[in-house]
Amino acid sequence: MREGLLSGIARRNELLLALLLLAALAGFGLADARFLAPGNLASIARQSAVIAIVAFAMTAVIIARGIDISVGSTLAFAGIAAAGVYGATGSSAATIVAAVAAGGAVGLVNGALVGFAGISPFIATLATMAFARGLALGLSHASSIPVDDPVLLAAGSADLAGIPVSVLIAALCLALWWFVLTRTVFGRWIHAVGGNPMAARASLVPVRGTLAAVYALAGASAGLGAVVTIGRLGSAQPLAGTGLEFTAITAAIIGGTKLSGGEGSVTGAALGALLLGAINTGLSFMDVPQQVIYLVTGALVLAAVLLSQPEVLVTAWHRRAAPARAGIAAAPSPGGGHRIELVGLGKLFPGVRALDGVSFAIAAGEVVALAGENGAGKSTLVKCLSGVYRPDEGSILVDGMPAQFRSPEDARGISVIHQHFSLAPDLTVLENLFLGRELRRFGLLDRRRMAREARRVIGELGLDIDPHDEIGRLTVGQRQMVEVARAILAEAWLFVMDEPTSALSTRERDRLYGLIATLVRRGAAILYISHKMEEIFTLAQRVVVLRDGRFVGERRTAEIDDAALIAMMVGRDVGSVFRHVETERGDVLVEVTGLSDGGLLQAADLTLRAGEIVALAGLMGSGRSEVLRCIAGLSKPRAGRVLVGGAALAPGSLRAAQAAGIVYVPEDRHLEGFVGTLPVRDNLGLVWMRGRSRLGLVGPRALAGLAADLIAALGVRPAQPGKKTIELSGGNQQKVVIGKWLATEPRVLLLDEPTRGVDVGAKSELHALIARLKARGAAILMVSSELPEVLGVADRILVMHAGRLAGELPRGAGESEVMALAFGRSPGSHPTLQGGAAAAVQGAS
Repeated sequence: MREGLLSGIARRNELLLALLLLAALAGFGLADARFLAPGNLASIARQSAVIAIVAFAMTAVIIARGIDISVGSTLAFAGIAAAGVYGATGSSAATIVAAVAAGGAVGLVNGALVGFAGISPFIATLATMAFARGLALGLSHASSIPVDDPVLLAAGSADLAGIPVSVLIAALCLALWWFVLTRTVFGRWIHAVGGNPMAARASLVPVRGTLAAVYALAGASAGLGAVVTIGRLGSAQPLAGTGLEFTAITAAIIGGTKLSGGEGSVTGAALGALLLGAINTGLSFMDVPQQVIYLVTGALVLAAVLLSQPEVLVTAWHRRAAPARAGIAAAPSPGGGHRIELVGLGKLFPGVRALDGVSFAIAAGEVVALAGENGAGKSTLVKCLSGVYRPDEGSILVDGMPAQFRSPEDARGISVIHQHFSLAPDLTVLENLFLGRELRRFGLLDRRRMAREARRVIGELGLDIDPHDEIGRLTVGQRQMVEVARAILAEAWLFVMDEPTSALSTRERDRLYGLIATLVRRGAAILYISHKMEEIFTLAQRVVVLRDGRFVGERRTAEIDDAALIAMMVGRDVGSVFRHVETERGDVLVEVTGLSDGGLLQAADLTLRAGEIVALAGLMGSGRSEVLRCIAGLSKPRAGRVLVGGAALAPGSLRAAQAAGIVYVPEDRHLEGFVGTLPVRDNLGLVWMRGRSRLGLVGPRALAGLAADLIAALGVRPAQPGKKTIELSGGNQQKVVIGKWLATEPRVLLLDEPTRGVDVGAKSELHALIARLKARGAAILMVSSELPEVLGVADRILVMHAGRLAGELPRGAGESEVMALAFGRSPGSHPTLQGGAAAAVQGAS
């Protein structure tokens, strides 16, 4: 199977563009036979060549999540500068070098402003656009400068073996850019920076330098375009390149490059440039006014963007095709004892049956847990319940009546609360509560009534939140409560909670448990998704299990234990999820003394030996993660020192830490762990390729071999190196993140919440992998908020409180001892926290 940075969707897009190009040529040829004359086709090719040369670089800029609207002015300035050099020297070579250097200089300014100063790409390049145009007009005195050098003229107007020289130059640029983007370390960096700059930085990619280099190359490409333009026109003109930035961006977008960054194709940009050239010339042949040509070009851009987001088209079509609202079962108001039932629910995707005959019911006043491994179909089922997807088979019954949820608007009364919040951080609690459903009076916002309603629901839930507080200033747990309050204001009666406690502290978790009890008493139904066994058995009366998209069974939690439930989920006996492996401990590898970041972390002292796992426990905000980040070089400590193998580690240096054999697996894999738009193969090799490349080139066979070995060793499923990492399940994404660092053969692993958000089967596999690394002599420092994980795998437990080390516990310590230290008390003085709020949930039902 052919695999590469170019996805199957991109290849289909290029095929479609090629067909559109042929159709455009045929259509205009039928309208006017002169259009297909060899001379006119050569003119189209020459016109498209300059667009393509600039569009290739623009594609790289957009892949890096940037934009450059200065390329047209840069081309004009580079042309005037080159003409000046030609007038002074009469040298063709000096003139070409001057054009490329002048363009590169403007690009370098853009790169410095965007990459190092952090200025918005649009604002930075808007400024240089005006500056470069001003230079071009000033240096030329607003007049064209004739250039009669035969070499320069040949670049824009001569043919070689019947092919325009400018087309050959564009073809050479295409080959070079394709090679850079697909066969070099720098090309992987461009994709990584655009796909996820935080993960790229954590993977030792020089993000700022990469951005600066991309913009410099874009400017140099505009300078090369200036050489071809001088050859076509026989002069350098201060207004040359007007509108080129728009055309180049259009060619890149039509070619399949995504404005969100991370993905793009220079081959598609070449086809886009040719298509634009053909359409512009064809419409000119038909005497179509220029304004109409602009409209057609704009329509092409919109069409390309929409085609790159098929889900938008599907949603729009479903809304258009949906019958009148009266024909759809509306969700009833809360408090009426409602019931929802899934009957043989099925959902198909190309080549995949995501759901297959799923049937179960949820009634008001109960908490039902939905369990299953990542990839079992839980997310697909939730999207069917909430109207994001339409089931292909089966039906959904609300109070015994068929309901058709063609869009989220149809699924009124069903609210999904995700672990990744959908709140606007810069808005207040009040504004978030009513976002999209604002109350009005005489067409104006009725703020007084909204504030009254907000205070009512906040009071009912017993929340200590002011409606005028900004969301961004609230704790994670408070934001979770705001999500629930918003759902209640929307008159939801079925709450789907997807891993709601994954980022909550113990206190916030207990508050959420109490809130669930309140909702159950109010007559709500709760569908609770969690990978934590203790939560399922604490909160739910029943548990529904999915495996491979199928309904495996349903059990009352009082009638099943952990082992039986796990066996239902994974289809096999995984034994103990958090297994401890006894190994012989070696020398001290890491010694931390008085470590402080001046914030949450006040002072930390610890040692870490080869062949042991040390767990850092404590409440959220106690400074656990900050210890790991300071050791890894992601944060610069204000005080203290870190010794690795007896040698002092340079503070705040990722490269120094990695060179010392220290690697860090972050708490949020989506934010800092992997680049979702890159395939599994490139994520696994992102750090490795830096030290294994020759002259910055990536050996495809070596990278493929590395990926195959790691995929087999880690058990990544599916075992498809070319599959986008974002398309994997959470557990497999985590394996890729760990595998990326295993490729560097580390001595010390810093694991921050290594099994957060992954299913029990993946947890077992990940800890088996961690145990193997421990057995090989690796030193492992792990942060986990899941006490069974800490107690199960750790050789020693260090407990943090208020930014300081509260105490050390040996293997065999109990949960109450850990929690006592976490609250700043002596071991034995604090009971385990789970009883009160959890019992309230069970009692409410």
